[in-house]
Amino acid sequence: MQKLWFILVFAVFAAAYSQRAQADEKQLEEVIWAVNAYPPFFIVDGENTGEGFCDVLVNKMQQQLTDVSHTIRRLPPRRITLLMKREKNLCFPCLIKRASYNAEFNYTDTTHLYPPHGIIAHADAAQLITQRYGNPASFAALVGDQQLRFAHPIERRYGKLQPLLEEYLIGQENYRIVTGDNAHINLMTMLLNRRVDYTIDYRMIKRYYEETHPHIDEQLVFIPIQEHQGNIIEGAIGCSNNAWGKKAAQKLNGAIDSLRADSTFQQTLDKWLGESRPK
Repeated sequence: MQKLWFILVFAVFAAAYSQRAQADEKQLEEVIWAVNAYPPFFIVDGENTGEGFCDVLVNKMQQQLTDVSHTIRRLPPRRITLLMKREKNLCFPCLIKRASYNAEFNYTDTTHLYPPHGIIAHADAAQLITQRYGNPASFAALVGDQQLRFAHPIERRYGKLQPLLEEYLIGQENYRIVTGDNAHINLMTMLLNRRVDYTIDYRMIKRYYEETHPHIDEQLVFIPIQEHQGNIIEGAIGCSNNAWGKKAAQKLNGAIDSLRADSTFQQTLDKWLGESRPK
């Protein structure tokens, strides 16, 4: 009787393993893209609609990989992170490659390069920051200044600067999170209205804001960060940490060389990141 029991248990496990193996071997049929409203990564309204560099990246991958279907889901940034962390089938086209807080995702090869984040501030705050902390500014020193109000869009992370935010800013009275679609663009208006003093972001966010708000009376100021001097940020497509995500990343990798050679994609990167961007 005991022998029969072991045989039955073994048969159940063998069947389960066989089904899983067959699922793993099954060809990828669909890539599910998560996108959001985050210009100039994704541009969902205005005269530049669909011309964000992540919009173009997704379009080019669709053109290259015609043997699989492509589904695009527009979701809030927090929802995208939550679903991917829960291993739901999703790929996000513009992640920082293997950042420590998303290290578990399946990443493609590098799709493009970014210049590093900097500080964006209104003019008065920029003058104080450079006087006190230099130019490039020491972010490690700046985060301890509780007189200056810091804000960032929900779900934004900042690579090696993130531990400094978590230790010295998050939870403090001078710390604020901005939510909603176009949170980072709304944050630029908050800076100009002196509701906050500074944030961290790419120079291209300032460039996009000034292009789409040509009649503002004051220019925002971009200050390089001392801790980022000489750094280059690698962008990649990230897919969920499951069997589907592994197959999706492998499939997408087959089109990365063509993407990097595509003139439209490169021109879009030049437009938003600047022609002096790292290549």
